[in-house]
Amino acid sequence: MYTTNKKVGIHHVCLKTNDIKRSVQFYMDGLGARFVVEWGKDGAEDHAVLVDLADGDFLEIFETKQVFGEGKWQHLAVRTPDVDESVRRAVAAGARQLGEPNDCDIPARSGEIVSLRFCYVEAPGGELVEFIQDR
Repeated sequence: MYTTNKKVGIHHVCLKTNDIKRSVQFYMDGLGARFVVEWGKDGAEDHAVLVDLADGDFLEIFETKQVFGEGKWQHLAVRTPDVDESVRRAVAAGARQLGEPNDCDIPARSGEIVSLRFCYVEAPGGELVEFIQDR
């Protein structure tokens, strides 16, 4: 079930992988992660699993058909109580806003709905940062 008591800090780091089942199993068995929620279709680019590495420190594992030798870290997601203000501050500090803040309701395979507000920015070094606000 998607629950967390954290209000600020890192929400999740996103890993792209060609073998989502193997990657999820590794983080659960090898690092003791707890399954949180899964969405999307098997074999599709929207298939993802969110696991909790410890006390609300999430790892989002996305399936991809992209060809690369190893898993690929995609972005850093930061928890915030106010996505719009976080984007404004990041842009003022030199980031480039990538789209408008969005509210979304992600239907999980369990039937629950994960409600978030989010927006991406590109930091001055080229890395992607996603701001996430639980709704």
